[in-house]
Amino acid sequence: MNQTRALTEGAILASLYAVLFLITLFVPVLSLFTIFLLSLPFAIYTVRHGVKKSLIFIMTTIVLSVILGTVAALNIPILFGSVGVVMGHLYRKKISSFGLLAGTALTYLANFILIYVISILFLDINLIDAMNQSIEKTIALTENISGAMGGDAETTIQQLRDLIEVVPYLIPGLLVILSVLFSFASIFVTNLLMKRFKVDVPHWEPFRNWSFPKSIIWYYLAVILLQLTNPEQGTALYIITMNLYIVLEMILAIQGLAFIYFYFWVKKKGKTIPVLITISLFIIPVGLHVVRILGIIDLGFDLRKRIKPEA
Repeated sequence: MNQTRALTEGAILASLYAVLFLITLFVPVLSLFTIFLLSLPFAIYTVRHGVKKSLIFIMTTIVLSVILGTVAALNIPILFGSVGVVMGHLYRKKISSFGLLAGTALTYLANFILIYVISILFLDINLIDAMNQSIEKTIALTENISGAMGGDAETTIQQLRDLIEVVPYLIPGLLVILSVLFSFASIFVTNLLMKRFKVDVPHWEPFRNWSFPKSIIWYYLAVILLQLTNPEQGTALYIITMNLYIVLEMILAIQGLAFIYFYFWVKKKGKTIPVLITISLFIIPVGLHVVRILGIIDLGFDLRKRIKPEA
């Protein structure tokens, strides 16, 4: 009976995966959403039937992916299949929300590293070169626009050229940040839909209550001091400090955003303005500096305890 149920649910979830796979592969706009749903069938199947049977389910979706797409699309069922199985297993174990986030992020990170290595060793595709070529195109476009408009974009162009030199050393930090962002998106979507299947999902603290350990400030200060020693480009110390710097800056930006949400919640101003501020950070990245400073002040001086509610 259990075997029949596993096969039936496997067929239904494989069909769901096939639809999501095709949309992700061939519908550019919708794919921005469906890409975070691809792990859902695997998570549901793992919650219902465990890890061992889920490995067979992954093999089935790999065959489906080759039939529906191409051999090059094999990374999709492997990536999102492994993520979904890990998520499903952690749901079964009723692990905490941050345990779920850590497990999912580590699985994404392992996959991204594997894809990166395979792309270089077997596909002769260097992602760093591809990123640098994209930056070079941006530089050429900037030069053309500034020439046509009679402006001076030398500072911007120089910053982009400096970025080309730095990009190869930032790959570890960028992969970590990308893994965490993908994990947040996947967990958010999966939690919403898991509730429909009567699966217990871990409780998340409201974002406004998120806060990192105060030690983050000392780590950040230590990294800044190390940078002031001007480590030679390409050395281990240079790579470590550069990557720790961008990861810690992201953490402090999250701390600052959480404070903004807390402030507007205490003042009973609603969520509209904090959401608009969050969106604006993607459009005007310079705002991240202000948010990061707020995060530092909040961590260092317990700023939230000083916010008084409206009378």
